Amino acid sequence: MNTSTNSSIEGNALPEGASIFSRKVARSGHISYEGRPYFISKTLAGRYIRLVVLDGCLIVDASIPLHKEYRLS
Repeated sequence: MNTSTNSSIEGNALPEGASIFSRKVARSGHISYEGRPYFISKTLAGRYIRLVVLDGCLIVDASIPLHKEYRLS
């Protein structure tokens, strides 16, 4: 993947010609795009994710709220 494209997406400024879609991840961890299933992650089940279509590539863009604690003793 082109690094400059990746950093543009992460900064919320999309490259010219990109299309944005939203999909809800099924319990199985799959989404559907243009009638075809894609496995994303079971961890994201029930959440909405952003899809970016650019130059024939389907890019999954998701934020996962995460809180972990480790005992240091």
